[in-house]
Amino acid sequence: MTLQMMPDIWDDKIFFTSNNIVLGELAAWSIRQSPYLQPDNLSEALIEFNKAFKTEEEYFHINCIELHKKIRESFEQCPIILGWNNAKIGNHKFVFVSRDHQQKPDYDFIDLDALARNIAHSITLAEKYSQLHDSSHNKT
Repeated sequence: MTLQMMPDIWDDKIFFTSNNIVLGELAAWSIRQSPYLQPDNLSEALIEFNKAFKTEEEYFHINCIELHKKIRESFEQCPIILGWNNAKIGNHKFVFVSRDHQQKPDYDFIDLDALARNIAHSITLAEKYSQLHDSSHNKT
């Protein structure tokens, strides 16, 4: 997958993050992207993802491109998360939606590529902001 459409912060500069930060963003973004209050079996999905994503250390260095890749690869080992990518009713590729006619949640799904991108982007944005903030304080 190429990331040529991603903002300039998607570079190869390494930052420091943790498994818990990744899990927190997975929970947050899966809820944001879910057509329901939360996706099915969210707690179990977090446990499943944590096992698949596990790094040698709780805190680790990574860049945003590798983080995105690791998240997406971890999804492939998580049947619950893979299930979020399917509509509960049917498998409709195209649905008519207008102001007067909204799609029913059972026909919707969570786009896993967007989910991985959103998680990696949120973490990258927060870490780069933190680095910028820290460096501006160190100058005084």
